[in-house]
Amino acid sequence: MTNFLDPFLEARLGIVLYRFRFISLYIIFGFLSLIIEFLIRTYVIKLGISDSFSTIFAVIWGNVFAFWTNVRFNFKIPRVRRNRALIYFIIISSFSGLMQWSLKTLSPYEFLSYEWGRLVTSGSVFIIAYMFHRKYSFRNFKKVGVAIYANGIEDLENIYSRIGHYPDFIHVDIIDKSMSKNAEDVKTYRLETMKAYWPNTQVQTHIMSTKPSKWLDEVLPHSDVVYIHAESEENIDELLDKIRIKNKMAGLALTMSTNPYKVSDLLIKADYVLLLTIPNPGSSGQKFDSDGLERIKQINNLSFRSQFVLCIDGGINENIVNVLEAENIVSGSSVLKNDDPKKQIMRLQTVGRYEA
Repeated sequence: MTNFLDPFLEARLGIVLYRFRFISLYIIFGFLSLIIEFLIRTYVIKLGISDSFSTIFAVIWGNVFAFWTNVRFNFKIPRVRRNRALIYFIIISSFSGLMQWSLKTLSPYEFLSYEWGRLVTSGSVFIIAYMFHRKYSFRNFKKVGVAIYANGIEDLENIYSRIGHYPDFIHVDIIDKSMSKNAEDVKTYRLETMKAYWPNTQVQTHIMSTKPSKWLDEVLPHSDVVYIHAESEENIDELLDKIRIKNKMAGLALTMSTNPYKVSDLLIKADYVLLLTIPNPGSSGQKFDSDGLERIKQINNLSFRSQFVLCIDGGINENIVNVLEAENIVSGSSVLKNDDPKKQIMRLQTVGRYEA
């Protein structure tokens, strides 16, 4: 495949094939929902109730079955997101139903029985409905970034050969001695090299420093998102403004020692929020801090939560990712120390649902 396809297209195709089980279950549950619809409609009609009422009643229950099975067993939508998923499902299913009704009125379909007509018209609009449901109703895939240190030690060429274009974004860590005494010398020029390896991939740069202005001018040209710490000793408002002036996304990073409620006046100004869920930020390979789940809950309970993207970084692997209520996650050692880094990225993207 690598001989014929662009690396970016190869990565996208690989992810689609990996997720094939997802669409397979969607088809199975959809077919079963139609069978349930047919059985209920036939039974209600036999009770002497009108065809119109029986049809509407049966379609509703068929759709209830389709929604519940997909949410519970296929997409595994968290409880906190199911109301939103239900609203989108109703809207998209209603639109799909109108399309099917329009098709049924056309001459090639008008002589078919109700059951065959539903099967044919449902199949005809399947791809359109599937795409919309996947994008809006059952959206639960996480974007995964791979963490790379800007310290000149890691072999970028080797990392690129192992992960290709499978990550949704590249997460660059800049750590200086103001926040980690053991930090290696920062080499910001490596961002330009990273951007050359991943030209079409978002680059998020995390400046782990109490004086981020020292690095800001050097990282802005090669970054799409720049995080500065709420624990910074400098004027954070000015730094966020400086990031936005350069048409970049302004991010705010928090360690576990910072209560989100106490810095809510800063969080409301951020486009991205990064939570470090490890005890000692600054080194890779640490275990996820279980208290991070409470921190994530606090952030998600903020009244303005919809205004920013939440990113979690620290100790994340396929065993913990399914309980993280966040849009973005960052993984370093879990991916780069894995025997199959590309597949590990896909495990994290799909919340580990496609593994036995």
